Amino acid sequence: MIPFEPDAMENLAEAAHMVWMEGKLRNGWTYGPVTDKTKKIHSCLVPYNRLSEADKESDRDLVRGIPRILELAGYKILKI
Repeated sequence: MIPFEPDAMENLAEAAHMVWMEGKLRNGWTYGPVTDKTKKIHSCLVPYNRLSEADKESDRDLVRGIPRILELAGYKILKI
């Protein structure tokens, strides 16, 4: 598998965060400083650049898993 270059990793992690945020907002979630799942309040409903480093790393971990998911589906990522 080809690892993502640092700039690509950040762009993909930010895009993944945006997709996650859009899904949450579409389902009625709102921002709050403390996450409360019963009230649909989440502290990560902020732009990627305002996330903690730990939360950014969670998005990067998601992106790191994409090549394996694609491989299991019969695809692969090629650097061109």
